Amino acid sequence: MTASAASDGRIRIRILIVDDEPDILLGLRVVLESQGYCVKTFDNPAEAFVHLASEDAHYDLVITDYKMPGNISGVLLARLVKGFIRRTKTKGETDEEGGRAARGERRSRGKRGNTKVFLMTAFDITSLSQLYEPELNETAKWGILDEIIPKPIPNDKLIALIEKNFSSSNH
Repeated sequence: MTASAASDGRIRIRILIVDDEPDILLGLRVVLESQGYCVKTFDNPAEAFVHLASEDAHYDLVITDYKMPGNISGVLLARLVKGFIRRTKTKGETDEEGGRAARGERRSRGKRGNTKVFLMTAFDITSLSQLYEPELNETAKWGILDEIIPKPIPNDKLIALIEKNFSSSNH
């Protein structure tokens, strides 16, 4: 999925939201769809991971919660989106292609490498930096996260961040 022009000429941004709290997903979906964004949601990070690993999962923006149940964090999803984790070999791939995937080689930045990632957290952002410093330092070093946003975030602030990140000079 990539951005497309809407009938009114505005860019239609495709957004994937991942959060284990259904109320958060519903609220974000309603607000963002009312602004003309195309939104898909997952309340299960493992299902979102599998979906994002598929070749036809293309989004302009992924908004993901940082801390979710299980072994998949928002940072892990961000790494997959940005191409630092490679999916496994799929049916129809050559052994060479599957071998690159299994070795975890970084895919080309192509369509998916341009996807922006917002990490949502209910943690105080300063505390989050101290608690998870190694993981967050790595994401900063490699440019994996485009924004770290508080949860909850006022609707107007979220929309302003999206608009800032997708203005013609940034996209």
